[in-house]
Amino acid sequence: MQNNMLQKEVGLVRAVKHYLVSIEGLPSAKVHDIIVNEEGKRALVTALSHDAVEAMVLDVAEVHPGQQYEMHPQKNQLSIGEHLYGRVINALGDPIDAKGGFPPKNKPLILEREAGDLAHREGIYSQLETGFSMIDTVLPVGKGQRQLLMGSVRSGTDIFCQKVIVNQTGNNSVCIYTTIGKPATYVRRLTERLFSGAARNNTIIVATTSEDPAPLSTIAPSVALYIAEHFCDEGRDVILVFDDLYTHAKYLREIALLEGNLPGRESYPGDIFFRQAHLIERAGNFIDKGSITLFPLLQTDIESTTDLIVTNIMGTTDGHFAFSPELYARGIFPPVLEEESVTRVGKHTQSIVQKQLSTARKSKKDTLNLEHKFLSQLRE
Repeated sequence: MQNNMLQKEVGLVRAVKHYLVSIEGLPSAKVHDIIVNEEGKRALVTALSHDAVEAMVLDVAEVHPGQQYEMHPQKNQLSIGEHLYGRVINALGDPIDAKGGFPPKNKPLILEREAGDLAHREGIYSQLETGFSMIDTVLPVGKGQRQLLMGSVRSGTDIFCQKVIVNQTGNNSVCIYTTIGKPATYVRRLTERLFSGAARNNTIIVATTSEDPAPLSTIAPSVALYIAEHFCDEGRDVILVFDDLYTHAKYLREIALLEGNLPGRESYPGDIFFRQAHLIERAGNFIDKGSITLFPLLQTDIESTTDLIVTNIMGTTDGHFAFSPELYARGIFPPVLEEESVTRVGKHTQSIVQKQLSTARKSKKDTLNLEHKFLSQLRE
């Protein structure tokens, strides 16, 4: 009699270290596969050896030696489309806003992709209108630009991005806001600000909170980028926010130290530059497609420009805005320090009139500064 019993691979947990597990078995597993235990709790395969699989637990769960994990192809897929507008999802694409489920999953979950090479990119010549005259005139941002926003916690970097997203209402752009390890209250406030108006019709929030396991927060930027690339491939202009990459780097450091990897500068893993730079490089303006404009945030003192993560991100982006908590406290918005901010490609997107206005404004400001300095010297 023919045996029609279905066979499946099963792996047994042999060691656990916090959210890191070593599993014996699963010979067909690949790096970045998602595996599931008997309780439905997921883990991400991170490394392979001749007799074991190393993985990181993605759900809040108690894992013990002897538990079983198995392959689950359905867990390696996402549901991507316009049904995500106005929704809050986690880093695995699951809804976390209690608004119901999604259509069947239609895309394989790919966490690592190579950035498009120069043959598939084109110059940045279209301006992204932020809605702030000072930015659009003096420090313009182009569609496809990667612009770092850095400032302390109360300097308004996140509020700036949220207002830029709200100001995109009515055009054909797609906005994706990614929170990395933020408090749950922060995510609730963000949802209220973005989804209380028309921005909910073209905005998606990919959220991980401080209550989620660290591994889940480390993959949030990759998943958000993958969703952004889906819409970009359809010819859409996408605005993507990473809030923030400092927290992302700290989680990567925590995991690397738990894994026993040799620490580098400031105890970060030796590949920290690659781990973040290859994410940033996936944004841009692409031939026969749309664009991905990326705003990575760094919550740090703007005077800490020699910090490892700051120098890494500054060296990978097309410019940076320095936000001042003092200006923000005085009600000046956006609280951007013009003299300490740079936009390397945004100027190419301006019309002749805009360039003339920018030059005239700068000239007038220089004159006022000289007059102020002269009057100060007279008083002395």
